[in-house]
Amino acid sequence: MKGNTKSVADLCLKLQDHALHVITVTDDTVLHMATYAKEASLVEQLLDELPDHHLDKLTRQNGVGNTILHETATSNHTVAIARKLLKKAPGLLGMRNHNGETALFRAARYGKTDMFDFLATRVSGYDESGLQFYVQRSDKTTILHMAILSLHFDLAYQIASKYEHLIGQRDGD
Repeated sequence: MKGNTKSVADLCLKLQDHALHVITVTDDTVLHMATYAKEASLVEQLLDELPDHHLDKLTRQNGVGNTILHETATSNHTVAIARKLLKKAPGLLGMRNHNGETALFRAARYGKTDMFDFLATRVSGYDESGLQFYVQRSDKTTILHMAILSLHFDLAYQIASKYEHLIGQRDGD
């Protein structure tokens, strides 16, 4: 994709599913691949050109259950894209991948503080029990556990300060 962004965008306009066309054996779409390639401007362009009747397909998951928001959550440079995605498909915020992780969880896993802060504001209206869905995987591992395991100690401190109820929680192990 590097250097071929115009060609990619032009091709997507010709496809029935546009940028949501599946192009890998693991069910990645053009948008997934543009996100992996860190082509933020291409991702924004593809989202802008996506017809409204395809917006329901933004929740499409790849072979490991990741949505485009899950992939976007692994970078601090894509907060604007995450904002645009959530405006077009708010349901993405509550989707889990096959590991039971939300996009907020992935931001914690990869230590992406800016992205984490943005996504955390999007779930800030929930009470403690409502938050659990976003901050804990199905195996009981929390965003605090993951930030520590991934050696993102500044983010772990931030999480412990903001979500004190996670401090004493045990994971599934």
